[in-house]
Amino acid sequence: MKKRYAVIAGIAVAIPLATTSLVASGTGTDASASWATMDADADGALSPEEVASTPWEAKFDDMDANDDGKVTREEFKQYMASMQEQQDNEQDDSM
Repeated sequence: MKKRYAVIAGIAVAIPLATTSLVASGTGTDASASWATMDADADGALSPEEVASTPWEAKFDDMDANDDGKVTREEFKQYMASMQEQQDNEQDDSM
């Protein structure tokens, strides 16, 4: 039971940090370590259970591009890129 809480706590910290570093750097290079933390069962994909109680829980369906119930690293990168593009467009529109 304690291990589960440690994993959840690690995910809660890692996801916002991964998002910040991805958006700030414009690359996925900092995502590798964070991905390993988020992918608790190391199956190469995020499940709803792995993102439960994290900021990504509400975004899971949006990230799951093929609706197969899991988010692959590629789907995650595509989602992050689309978020960055949307943010860039909003900044351009406000100028």
